[in-house]
Amino acid sequence: MAIKVNEHIIPDWAIERQAQSLLEQVAKSMSGKPREVIQLAAMDMAKDRMVDQALMAQESKSRNYKVDSETLNLEMKKWISQNGGKKAFSKGKHPVIKTQEDLRKEITSQIQFNLLLEEESRAEIVTDEEAKKYYDTRQDLFQTEILLTASHILKMAQTEDEFAIAEKKIIEIKKQFHEGENFIELVKQESDDAQNNGHLGTFGKGRMVPPFEKAAFALEPGEISEPVKTQFGWHLILLHEKKEPEVTQFVDVKEKIIEYLGEKRKDAAFEQFLDRLKSKAEVTEVAGF
Repeated sequence: MAIKVNEHIIPDWAIERQAQSLLEQVAKSMSGKPREVIQLAAMDMAKDRMVDQALMAQESKSRNYKVDSETLNLEMKKWISQNGGKKAFSKGKHPVIKTQEDLRKEITSQIQFNLLLEEESRAEIVTDEEAKKYYDTRQDLFQTEILLTASHILKMAQTEDEFAIAEKKIIEIKKQFHEGENFIELVKQESDDAQNNGHLGTFGKGRMVPPFEKAAFALEPGEISEPVKTQFGWHLILLHEKKEPEVTQFVDVKEKIIEYLGEKRKDAAFEQFLDRLKSKAEVTEVAGF
């Protein structure tokens, strides 16, 4: 079904094309849902977006924004360049824009649309005080993660028998360490992952497989773990350093906070404007288009 937005018709083929372009995005947000449900959701999203675009296009035209000829010509040249150049444009293969006049109308509409967006997104400037209040109430957003620096010894395994042998060996290696053997020497002699002398560098949460991560984050600097089983085999982990979280100073993030809050205000202002347009519009489904 096509949609009529005031006097403008959005044909069903255009809605279907838009829905198809949104399908992957919708599928990611609805993981595990039946394909039919995902397709319906994509279709609903496509309808909503195209209704919004139609309303904004109508409003921008009704305001009769003046478009500077120099800007118009520059944007037309840019469009031609981005769409295959002059030769491709002269062949008229674009589904909608086939002539210079078509292009002029399209670019004019886009510029007017952007002017509407700019005008209706105006909002009060975010003050330093407002930014500081946001910073103080959301310090979790400005806190660095816990970082570990560690090394490990790995005895690799794949089969059940190999895991059993690797576990016995890693227990023996740990015993040797407690008896005074140097960890790096044990890495060189015994580890199946001796690259960089077993040094793993610095890492935060989510970088290692869960059993390894859990054991590593339970350690204090200088401690060695109990034997740890992962899908790779059995490990011993030696923690060198644990860097605790730090809160980034307000002065270092102030401008980013102001920008973020400002964009939120603009978005909210435009959403309110769009809601007003929708409340006055006549939107119906129609057949035969």
